Amino acid sequence: MKKILFIIVFISSLCACKLVSQKSISVLTEIKLNIQEPSGITFFNNHLYITSDYNGLVYKTTLEGKVVEKIATDFTDLEGVAIKNERVYVVNENKRTLIKLKSTGETDKKYKIKGSQKKHNSGLEGLCFSEKEDCFFIVNESSPTEVLKVTKKGKELDSFKVDFANDLSGICFDNKTGNLWLVSDESQKIYEISNKGKLFKSYSIPVHKPEGIVIHNNKIYIVSDSENKLFVFKKP
Repeated sequence: MKKILFIIVFISSLCACKLVSQKSISVLTEIKLNIQEPSGITFFNNHLYITSDYNGLVYKTTLEGKVVEKIATDFTDLEGVAIKNERVYVVNENKRTLIKLKSTGETDKKYKIKGSQKKHNSGLEGLCFSEKEDCFFIVNESSPTEVLKVTKKGKELDSFKVDFANDLSGICFDNKTGNLWLVSDESQKIYEISNKGKLFKSYSIPVHKPEGIVIHNNKIYIVSDSENKLFVFKKP
C-alpha cells in the first residue's frame, strides 16, 4: 500500500511540474520596430537599447519602440547589450567577445570570453549586468546551453548548464528579486531562475524567434528577430 501511495505522489509531482512549465502570459502591446533582426535589449534612463545582428547597430528607442538614436559599432553579429556606468557593452557571438563601446560607438575595450562552441552561430547570445553583484551574466546559446557569470573584464567567476530549455537567446537581471530571467528561441518560453541556475517558473510566450529580454516597471520587454517586433508583457 505504501508503495502504491508513493507512486501516486510521484506521478502527481511530475504532473504538477508539467503544469507549471505550460503556463503562458498574454501580450499587453505588440509594436512593429524599424529595426532589422533585433537581437538584444536592455533598459537605461527611460529608454530601451536594442542591438541588431544584421547591421551591427545599437538602437536607442523610446519605451514604445520609436528610434531616437543609432549607434554604429565596429562589429556585426551583435547578440546582447547591457549598460554599466552609462557605457554600452555588447557581445559578439562569432568571436566570443564582450565589447565595451565608447559613446561614439567605437570599440573601447574587448574581452575574450573563454569557452567552446561547436558552431559559429551557437555561442554568446545574451548579456545583462547586475548592479547588486557588480558583474555580467552572459548566455551561451547551445552546445553547451549555459549561463556564464563574468567580471567587468570578462573573467569567468561561475557558470552553470541549463537543461530545461532547448537553447538560450537572451537574459536579464531582475533588480527587485535578484533573480535572472532567460528567454529561449526554440522553446518559445521565458524562465525565472536563481543566480545559481535553480528554475522557479517558466511561461510559454506567443513570440516567434524571441531573442532579447529585459524587465522594467513590472513589464517584460521581448524582441523578436524574425518579426522585427517588440512585445510587452505584464510581469507575472
